[in-house]
Amino acid sequence: MGKGGSGRVYRVQGPNGKLYALKKVSFKGQSPEAIEAFKGEVRLLRELRTVSRVVKLVDFEISRSAINVVMECGDTDMNTLLASRLDKPLNVNFVRYYAHEMLECVSAIHEAGIVHSDLKPANFVLVKGVLKLIDFGIADIVPDDTVNLSRDSRLGTPNYMAPEMLSAATPIDGSAARFKHGRPADVWSCGCIIYQMIYGQPPYGGYHRDQRMNAILNPDIKVVYDARTRTNSAVPIDAINVVRACLCRDPKERATADQLLTFNCTDSRTVTEY
Repeated sequence: MGKGGSGRVYRVQGPNGKLYALKKVSFKGQSPEAIEAFKGEVRLLRELRTVSRVVKLVDFEISRSAINVVMECGDTDMNTLLASRLDKPLNVNFVRYYAHEMLECVSAIHEAGIVHSDLKPANFVLVKGVLKLIDFGIADIVPDDTVNLSRDSRLGTPNYMAPEMLSAATPIDGSAARFKHGRPADVWSCGCIIYQMIYGQPPYGGYHRDQRMNAILNPDIKVVYDARTRTNSAVPIDAINVVRACLCRDPKERATADQLLTFNCTDSRTVTEY
C-alpha cells in the first residue's frame, strides 16, 4: 500500500476474512528519537481507540528490531481523491463535504487532547465512507490550558505547515532549534488542504522548497484568493471564508476546528475580489 525510508504498509487479510493495514517498521539505522516516535504512535492509537475519526488500532507487536502495527484498512485517501479531481471543474459540494469531514476529524482529536502536527491529504483516509486520521508518529498530547508546545526539530510537511511551526526560537545548546506547534497549527494545515481542494495546490505550492518556507514566514506575502480556479470555475465565497479563518497568521486569533464547523457554508455568492 505504501513505503517510506523506515517501513512499509501492506494490505493483509485476517483469519476472519477482513482486510487490514499492516505497518512494518524496522529499527535498523533509526535514531533513538525516531524509535521512540514509532512507539509513541502506538501509545496514542491505543488512547484514541474510542475516537471514531481515528483509524482503529487492531493489534501491535514491538521487538528489539522492529514494530508491527495492525490497523483498519482505508479504501483511499484524500491525496488520491484530490489528484483525481485536479483537472475537473470545481465541485462545490465536494469541497464543502470533505472540508466538514476533515474538521470533524481534527475536532475529535483536539477534544481528546491530541495535536497531530503533520496534517496533509495523505493522512486523511476513507474507511467504509467515513473520513479518518492516520499517521500519529509526530503527534503530541497537549494540556488543556496550552496553546503551543515546542519541539526539538522541524517536523511536518512544508506545504501544510503553519508559520509558528517554521519560526525558530533560540537554538537549545547551540544545536537544533525549537519550533512551536499546537492545535492552531492543525487548523492552518486544514486551511491549506481546503485551499488545495479549490485551487489545485496549497497556498504556497507555487514556491520552491526554501522559497516556500520563506513565503510562509513572511507576513508581507499574502495568500492569493483568485475568483476563478485553474479550470475557470467560480469560487464560492463561503469556502474562502473558511480558508481565511484557518490561515490567520496569529495562532491566537485563528479559528478553532469547532468554530469552523459552525460557519455558514450555504452562501451562494462567489469571490469577486480579495
